[in-house]
Amino acid sequence: MPKLFRKPLTVGHTLAVIAAAVVLGGGAFAVASIPGPSGVIKSCVEKGGSAKGALRVIDSAKTCRSGERTLRWNQKGRRGAAGATKVTVRSKNLVLTYFCTSAGSGLYSCFANPVTATAHCHAGERATGGGYGKPNDETAPDVTESTPAPSTGTPTAWTVTASSGAGSGVASHPDTVVPVRVVCAAP
Repeated sequence: MPKLFRKPLTVGHTLAVIAAAVVLGGGAFAVASIPGPSGVIKSCVEKGGSAKGALRVIDSAKTCRSGERTLRWNQKGRRGAAGATKVTVRSKNLVLTYFCTSAGSGLYSCFANPVTATAHCHAGERATGGGYGKPNDETAPDVTESTPAPSTGTPTAWTVTASSGAGSGVASHPDTVVPVRVVCAAP
């Protein structure tokens, strides 16, 4: 066994080893600055060749090699906007009223002209989505529009336009009610 290990370490030797480790470790930590003092991470991206796009993170005080470009980003980004705290579904009924004409042999053709209905959000809310629900009867309305409103700027409502046609054995057809829904969010 080498002579160095024959004697036990003294308190002085132990303290000297710990001090050396702290100085060397602390010095290495102070030299490497990733991320940099402002919180920015610095890297280099290869511009061409077979390694094009290769990325390497470097110390904030270093520079990129020839053939590389610098790319920096924040370790911590900007705070995003606060999300919605209250989401509510609001609705309005679109009512299709039919006009019937005789088709002969006791049959009637009933038509509902296009009708538009808009479900609105309350003041301070904005529309984040919308659409329409199942009609109250067995008819299948022809929906020609389902869109946020207004068409420009911040949407605060949802608009649906629909019409319908149906056959009937009587000279009338009950109204069809289609629920129009808007999803409203408040900050």
